This record gives sequence, structure tokens and C-alpha cells, in this order.
Amino acid sequence: MSRQPSSSTLIHIRDFVDTITEDPTRENGSNYVEIQTDINIFEGGFNSPNTTAEPIRTPIHTYLTQDERLLYVPKAFIYADGRFSTALSTDDTLEINIQALSFDEVYQAT
Repeated sequence: MSRQPSSSTLIHIRDFVDTITEDPTRENGSNYVEIQTDINIFEGGFNSPNTTAEPIRTPIHTYLTQDERLLYVPKAFIYADGRFSTALSTDDTLEINIQALSFDEVYQAT
């Protein structure tokens, strides 16, 4: 019997923090945060008029201590790995939701 290749639901993000707030999906625990970023999809290679290439709203859900949270300010460049799902937001645009398994701040833009 041949096994079908399994697909992974992991994603690796490298981008800048737009905003950071308390995680609205958690009822308690101030150390759970939602970091918003817009993933940029570059237009290069998309020459079809039927293809739209625009930033995708991406909330990243993670746990940060209060000291760690001070590092993740707007315009900080971050790496995040985690499970993801896609959905249509309330304004009918694509959104990628990430539950971060690992999360690192690389540097803060000036």
C-alpha cells in the first residue's frame, strides 16, 4: 500500500510588527498576545489580470512574558513559526491566523 504525502500546516513568517494587543481569543492571562502584521505578497511573477497580489492580514497568537513583550513594538522585525489556518475576515478579505510555536524578535527598526 502506498502512502500519500502528508501536508504540513506549519508556516514560517518573517515580517514587521504592526500592532500588539491582548489576545482576544483568550479570556484571561495577560501574557497571551496577538501580534498583527500584514504579509506582503510580491507581484513579481503574477502577470495574470485575474490574480490579486496584496498584503494579507495576519494575527499571530503567542505567549510572552511582560519583559519579552517590551521587545515586540511596532516596526520590530520578527520570526514566527507555527500552525496556521486561513479564513475570511469580517470585511471579506483573506486572513492567515497563526498559533506561534516559536517566536523571536530580531531587531527593532529605527
